[in-house]
Amino acid sequence: MTLHWFLLLPLLLSACATTAPVLPEVMPHLVWPAAPEPARIEFVNLFSKADDLGMKKSFFSKLIEFFAGAEERRMTRPYAIAANSEKIIVADPDASAVHLFDLKRKKYRKLNRTGNLHLETPIGVAISDDRLFIADSQLNKVFILDEKLELLTVLQGFQRPTGLAFDPVRQYLYIADTLAHQVKVFDHNGQFQFIIGEHGENNAQFNFPTHLAFSGDRLFVNDTMNFRIQIFEFDGRHLKTFGKHGDASGSFAQSKGLAIDADGHVYVADAMSGRVQIFDQNGVFLLDFGSFGNTPGSFQLPAGLSFWEDKLYVADSFNGRVQVFRYLAVEN
Repeated sequence: MTLHWFLLLPLLLSACATTAPVLPEVMPHLVWPAAPEPARIEFVNLFSKADDLGMKKSFFSKLIEFFAGAEERRMTRPYAIAANSEKIIVADPDASAVHLFDLKRKKYRKLNRTGNLHLETPIGVAISDDRLFIADSQLNKVFILDEKLELLTVLQGFQRPTGLAFDPVRQYLYIADTLAHQVKVFDHNGQFQFIIGEHGENNAQFNFPTHLAFSGDRLFVNDTMNFRIQIFEFDGRHLKTFGKHGDASGSFAQSKGLAIDADGHVYVADAMSGRVQIFDQNGVFLLDFGSFGNTPGSFQLPAGLSFWEDKLYVADSFNGRVQVFRYLAVEN
């Protein structure tokens, strides 16, 4: 029973009513660690709706809303996130939708369905140059869409698909099948390749794997209920395991999203402590930032993470927003 309550906690809390976040008029300047130590992480901004990113409604959109009613353009419970130079994609399971923020064209779209199917609990997203991947844990399906958001194929046969990661070199899509205690690998067209892992506590075994990240030639797996991170080669060969259960720095109470910066540091969101922890790839704890709260730089159940260039995007789930930070690399 304890295990079930632990896994269901975020869903149970989502039933609680909250007030929509209000952005501060002036964003504070926040860095971690504090002076006199050299800063490594800098707060950039945050957003909860399309308007916060300067994505105004067109005249045509306003005309449609006059007759059909206004579309909600605010995130409810952002959970998973994927970003690149042109787009920010956010899975919002409480809204049964995926939010698409087109930074280049300054346009917003809310995706509620793919093909003939309405999304129910979209909980994982990944993007490539010409594909959008969505995992729906209630439908037990993973959808592959093209750059025009037309449905290409539907992957099935999962017990509970959750986290996604994409390898741009080999065009592999990695899917965490949480209840099967496996990571399943397909190509970008949906052709099955191989399976990583099985249920257990040893290396290359999982206990409810969830969030994934891919960087270089390496796959990073949040082995959630073993309270650790496992690192694999792209082909599934195990390389490294680190982490332990606890609430101290360097330990995991309820780990969520993963992301890797350009220097190979591993970022892990911990929902219960309201912070993001940073490790090197040997598992050595380096730094954490954030605290539990609703002010800029603090979190309420942070979930998905995504890095693009020097920016880290954090799905601040129960604050209904995404926060953006910058990694300040060490100068040679």
